Amino acid sequence: MSAFPEGRDGKESRPEFTDEEIRLIRLWSLSDVSAGGQLSAQIAYFATPAVFGIYGLATGSHVIVGVAFVCILLLLAWGLVSTWRDQRSFVLMRSICAKVLAVLPPGEERK
Repeated sequence: MSAFPEGRDGKESRPEFTDEEIRLIRLWSLSDVSAGGQLSAQIAYFATPAVFGIYGLATGSHVIVGVAFVCILLLLAWGLVSTWRDQRSFVLMRSICAKVLAVLPPGEERK
């Protein structure tokens, strides 16, 4: 059984994807978007400067605390840039979803 309905000619009606959309579908199908994977990545990114900052507070070194703060700011900036860069992929995925919904029979998208 297929997720796509039959067209007027009796064959399955499938959306026509561009090469770029097919690459994105393959990339997203292989990626790990689990909550555990995301959480462990965030902990790994922020744990080092946080521990560094705690050490700076414990020793009373303003330089170490400042370096840790700058590192955290750089990580936040990197996250913003990554989100901005990924916006193109989100727009492309939206077009993929629209193409899939266009071939579904009326009412099927609500299931």
